[in-house]
Amino acid sequence: MKLKYVGFIFSILLACVPLIFSFYGYVPPSVGGMFFIFLIAAGLWIYEIIPGHATSILIILSEIILFSNPGKWEFLKQFAGPGKPNAPAVFLASLADSAVILFLGSFALAKSCVKVGVDRWLANRVLPYFGTSPKYVLLGLMCITATISLWMSNTATASLMIALVFPLLMVLDKDEKFRKAVLIGIPFAANLGGIGTPIGSPPNVIAFANLKNQGYGDFISFGSWMLVAVPLLIILLFAAWFWLLRAFPASHGLSLSLRYETISEEGSEKRLRFVLFGFLVTVLLWLTESFHGIPAGVVALFPLLLFTAFGILESNDLRSLEWDVLILVAGGIALGTGIEKSGAGVWFGELIGKQAGPGESLWVLGIFFSIGLFLSTFLSNTATANLLVPLALPVAALLLPGDESYAIQLVLGSALGASLAMSLPVSTPPNAVAYAVGGFEIKDMAKVGVRIGILGLVLVLLGFLIFK
Repeated sequence: MKLKYVGFIFSILLACVPLIFSFYGYVPPSVGGMFFIFLIAAGLWIYEIIPGHATSILIILSEIILFSNPGKWEFLKQFAGPGKPNAPAVFLASLADSAVILFLGSFALAKSCVKVGVDRWLANRVLPYFGTSPKYVLLGLMCITATISLWMSNTATASLMIALVFPLLMVLDKDEKFRKAVLIGIPFAANLGGIGTPIGSPPNVIAFANLKNQGYGDFISFGSWMLVAVPLLIILLFAAWFWLLRAFPASHGLSLSLRYETISEEGSEKRLRFVLFGFLVTVLLWLTESFHGIPAGVVALFPLLLFTAFGILESNDLRSLEWDVLILVAGGIALGTGIEKSGAGVWFGELIGKQAGPGESLWVLGIFFSIGLFLSTFLSNTATANLLVPLALPVAALLLPGDESYAIQLVLGSALGASLAMSLPVSTPPNAVAYAVGGFEIKDMAKVGVRIGILGLVLVLLGFLIFK
């Protein structure tokens, strides 16, 4: 029997423990049922027995059956908890949560930008300013990659940028160490760019949605997220650039120059300007949410409407959007809802609160970040965030009651830990994309990736000490 099936069987046995405890009265039945769902989902995500988005659907279905009991089955009434059972719509709402719509809008925005050649347009206008020196060309490529990754899938960004640098890779000698710097620098920049906005990566969306849904919407917005994350992104990006140059220096006298052909279809210039206009308006509305009051998820409908109405995105384009990722994110939101409605969050928070007092809040932040970093090194960062973020909020509420800033820091720390794991090809899809091209070994990626994760932990803890 394959090892993954043995592991999954073990996770099922582990999931039965809270159910057994609930039968004997050690925990409320609703709490035991919720942790049964949680641990089964964890086993499915970790061992990939079924696709990740299928696990998300299973979570939503299980929560409806246990906590809504639509069939009014007598033996399930104990799991509904005191009072009236939650309506199925409470859990189905995760599929149309504003954060899922926010991500859908970002997919439409990214698809439109790629279709009209915004990536090439940006590269042509930015890269010349970095000259022909290899170290500055690398910096330019990483800056462009990170900038694009702020607004679109980091996987798609890495794929695009690696395709764009193929002419450069063909020019460089196979023994040239700098090739490794380029091939590793692009996915690292895509990963780091993903932390800069709520739409940059699925862990961000999960964290953003859980904060909004748990009543922290007045304390976190699109702009405030960027205010915290972009400085962290800039520091880590320059650190990654420096370490890559130290690890894989260019040969003496090497000179590089890149320029790309833009899409030359009829009317392409007008389409490009139209998409750039829509992009800038959308970003401006996201950044000024605190002024006009329109939620980021509602703003995300603007590019979706604009680009479909004017033919930039056609039916085939819409069908090719990453719907599986949206469902996967919805699963994390549903877990957060279930943990709240079942009372499992309060129970877990009290359990942690007995072990750690308010004075140990820094260590709790470090532990959540480190767990996210460790788990995401070996499995999907989305699955990791799905598991950690819903547990972070109740722990923060019990550890430092009424301290909204700590709750936000703990949730962001969990999401960032999941996003900053990039030491192996399996850690993130951008890493896997680059590794598939070939030209470097796993140890080459780990050499810099581990340092980025450690520096991220140090900066997050330092930020907590400064702004607590």
